[in-house]
Amino acid sequence: MDNNYIPTSFDEKTQNKDLQILKTALPYLKGSRQKQILMLIKSMELKKSIELIDSDDTSLSICSTDNPMENTLNMLNDIRKFCSEKEQEHIDMILNLFSMFTTYETMFS
Repeated sequence: MDNNYIPTSFDEKTQNKDLQILKTALPYLKGSRQKQILMLIKSMELKKSIELIDSDDTSLSICSTDNPMENTLNMLNDIRKFCSEKEQEHIDMILNLFSMFTTYETMFS
């Protein structure tokens, strides 16, 4: 498991102190009890996800622009921080390509 865990906006909306306590206690329980608590944890996470879907909360929506290209760039930049060094290099190449296309469009439009 990666020691550089960074919670996403979705994680922040579907996690709470109670779930963190249960997850922390999980390794200290016996096998059959672990399975029961694990099912409880996952059902609580699912319940919170369903509540988020049913709510009018739009806080997960960060698309501040109607420009699909800009939203794509923002998404790639956000995803990048969860990637390995090699994966970051690939994302950087994609971002550079987008930048070149945008520059080309600006110059020749």
